[in-house]
Amino acid sequence: MYFTEELITALEKRLQYPLPGWNAQRQMATETHRRARLKVPSTARQAGVLLLLYPGEQSHLYFPLIKRPTYNGAHSGQIAFPGGKIEPQDQSIVDTALRETQEEIGVEVGHSQVLGQLSNLYIPVSRFVVSPVVAFTNEKPQYQCDPVEVADTLDVAAHDFLNTDKQAKQEIKVGEFTLEAPTYVIQDQIIWGATAMMLAEFSAILEDVL
Repeated sequence: MYFTEELITALEKRLQYPLPGWNAQRQMATETHRRARLKVPSTARQAGVLLLLYPGEQSHLYFPLIKRPTYNGAHSGQIAFPGGKIEPQDQSIVDTALRETQEEIGVEVGHSQVLGQLSNLYIPVSRFVVSPVVAFTNEKPQYQCDPVEVADTLDVAAHDFLNTDKQAKQEIKVGEFTLEAPTYVIQDQIIWGATAMMLAEFSAILEDVL
């Protein structure tokens, strides 16, 4: 799957139409996420993350993920998209996703590079409703990571998420609890939870335009 102007244009057009939403997300949902989507609290906070497409190895379609540092918190060590909570200075959730990406991995993305958004997703453990923003850049990003927010970056190929051989159910330990979750296993890293659900929806959109 190559990064081409035609593919980027097709993705932008597809993102303007009704999204796959839960029909795609549920493929990678845990039981916790399945239950939580039915009772999103009115006090849930807003957050934005960025899925930034770029031409990677051999001009294939790639995007970066980050690995969170190990800390005493709900998302310790997890693989995620760059992003974070909305701040008073943000005019929109797109502003949030772009600002947080610049702060976390040092990559500046303009509004003209934004293609659209995926479906909102509620994350019960942190009580955030997350809006995934999709954008593109014509060159591989050069990262300057905030070590407080990001332990590492992963450059991943979009086509890997269409490969069922990269998917597996695994037991995941979260604090004192262990749960069974659908996962992607990419570059020996386990991707699960909300990030995997967002990737499942993006993969469904990719399949629509290919």
